[in-house]
Amino acid sequence: MDKSIDKTTECRTVCELDGLHCADCADRIEKVLSTVEGVNKTKVNFAAKTLTIDYDKEKVSIDEIKETAKKIGYNLRLHERPKSGTKKYVLDLVRIASIGVLMFLSWTNLLPSYMGFDVSVIAVALGAYPILKDAFFSLRAKEIDVSVFMSIAIIATVLLREFLSAAAITFFVLTAWFVEEFTVDKSRKAIQEIMEIAPKNALVLRDGKELLLPIAEIQTNDIVIVRSGEKIPVDGRIISGEALVNQAPITGESMPAEKNSGDAVFAGTINEVGVIQVRVERTGDDTTIGRIIQLVEEAQAGKAPIQKIADRFTTYFTPLVLAISFITYLLSNSVITAVTVLIVACPCAVALATPLAVIATIGKSSKRGSLVKGGNYLEALGRVTTIAMDKTGTLTINKPQVIDVKGFDGHSEEEIIRLAATAEKRSEHPLAIAIMKKAERYGINVPTPDNSKIIRGKGVIVKSNGQRIILGNKELMKNNNIEVSREVKRYMKEREEEGKTTLLLSHDGYVCGVITIADAPRKNAKEIIAELKKLGIKTIMLTGDNPRTARAIANQLGIDEVIAEMLPEEKANKIKELEDSGQRVAMLGDGINDAPALAQATVGIAMGAAGTAAAMEAADIVLMADDLAKIPEIIRSGKKAIGTIKQNITIGILFNIVGITLAAFGFLTPFLAAVAHFLPDLVVSFNSSKLII
Repeated sequence: MDKSIDKTTECRTVCELDGLHCADCADRIEKVLSTVEGVNKTKVNFAAKTLTIDYDKEKVSIDEIKETAKKIGYNLRLHERPKSGTKKYVLDLVRIASIGVLMFLSWTNLLPSYMGFDVSVIAVALGAYPILKDAFFSLRAKEIDVSVFMSIAIIATVLLREFLSAAAITFFVLTAWFVEEFTVDKSRKAIQEIMEIAPKNALVLRDGKELLLPIAEIQTNDIVIVRSGEKIPVDGRIISGEALVNQAPITGESMPAEKNSGDAVFAGTINEVGVIQVRVERTGDDTTIGRIIQLVEEAQAGKAPIQKIADRFTTYFTPLVLAISFITYLLSNSVITAVTVLIVACPCAVALATPLAVIATIGKSSKRGSLVKGGNYLEALGRVTTIAMDKTGTLTINKPQVIDVKGFDGHSEEEIIRLAATAEKRSEHPLAIAIMKKAERYGINVPTPDNSKIIRGKGVIVKSNGQRIILGNKELMKNNNIEVSREVKRYMKEREEEGKTTLLLSHDGYVCGVITIADAPRKNAKEIIAELKKLGIKTIMLTGDNPRTARAIANQLGIDEVIAEMLPEEKANKIKELEDSGQRVAMLGDGINDAPALAQATVGIAMGAAGTAAAMEAADIVLMADDLAKIPEIIRSGKKAIGTIKQNITIGILFNIVGITLAAFGFLTPFLAAVAHFLPDLVVSFNSSKLII
């Protein structure tokens, strides 16, 4: 499938990469293709084994790009999201096992040599080809990498009739490549499982008939029937029926959600009980699960800043090893000792240190309903010292209710609600919804205002039947020269000290009532705040609510600091102030209303973004469910990933320093050097694999 983006002559195409088996390969193809005239940008996704190419179709064709890639050993095919190559694994294992058996027979002399023929020669012949081939393409690309080192070592040991050592080199290099590839595939298993979630067909109701159609043939506004036990094939809304839906594939929630007429449902989720009819809104790649796959694939291709350490190491590694090998030869006058230095050198472990950990963590997190958009955000998350949180909808359930209505100067409750509902009729704010629901319970026929003006963060001003109605906070009243009496202030203070929100209502120039609204904290909020503190993270509430209400909620939950009556821009300014003081700040919000703060923060985290494209695009990390428990979970994942990357880089560098030193002083034979070459790859791969569990 061609994923080109036409902007005059600009194109983008995603291709599968055949022949990609290590981090060196990824760097090689990016560098070579970037030099092709007309190619603007190349990006290899080592996890998905894909290449994204931005190019000018007037200057170069995709066939010419493919031909260039073929010259350096890689075949490009239009991307169709491949699965693991099980058949290839079998062939690789057979090759490696055969080499191992032949080495054992040679070493133990179980088969007598015939006319001086050593069976390890067959092992060399079996194993050397892919290494020599890779070295040839590296030199063709004007690069010297580990495959060139190993090829020199194989040729030298064969010429010196060290056939067992030559076989050992091929055995351990191929085993290292196999372990790397297998670990990457295992790390991306989570995204492969996501890809397989959505069904390929759906039961569609057309012209009174039920038709089983492929997803590609389903159109927007079609009616899809989903029975008990079936997967929901599309994103849409229920128009008939009720269901208990398991949304774990999207949100990571363990408990099924009750779904009724009008509720949204997502492709890949499971209808556990009930029969529903769903009006189609999105299919295929446009569904929530489709966007998740795209985000995760892009995220796995990104590099964390800590990768720069590995990149610098591998940049200087090759010339340094060649220099050490040459100096070793001059001092020892031994070709075999100089070659041993080349054999033991292993930059792959350092090169793999970051991508393996990033791939594993992002894949695992996505499976649990937390989307991290790249290694850079994962690293930033692991270093967070402060987390700033919005109150409404984040720390509270965002389902406020009117719990008290107080009229002054002879105004009745019903009249206060009628005026307030008139002011809020055109608003979709949660507080407005609470007021409208209260008006419904009173059976009030709410008139439509003549005009309205929303004052962000303060309230609303409308005109209706010649009356000027103002609903909002004290600052809005002050700005409109409306005096608030002592009686009203005393009443407000009592409500706010209980952690409730109060709205002042004015019409015709004076305050005539107060509406008290309460929004309960999330049931696990207090425990989550305590857990964040155990992780050494300071908690701050940034809210547009009044100080008394904000402090009451904060005290109830154990939050360290509260800043109230903040506009969205002021939240962003506060986060910048915290960052300027040296703190690394994560902002937790809804991804839309808190967009300035999310953008300013070191890491922006949007919560409850399932089915919301804007929220998924707004933040660096997207939590699909309204579940605060995912916050400490994802922070721990970030810290664990960074710790693993540091361990991997340290392991890789130390192995090389010790190994090259021992080889240069003659303490290693070529055989032992081949074993040592393999060990850091193995350790780094297994160390990264623990992040998948």
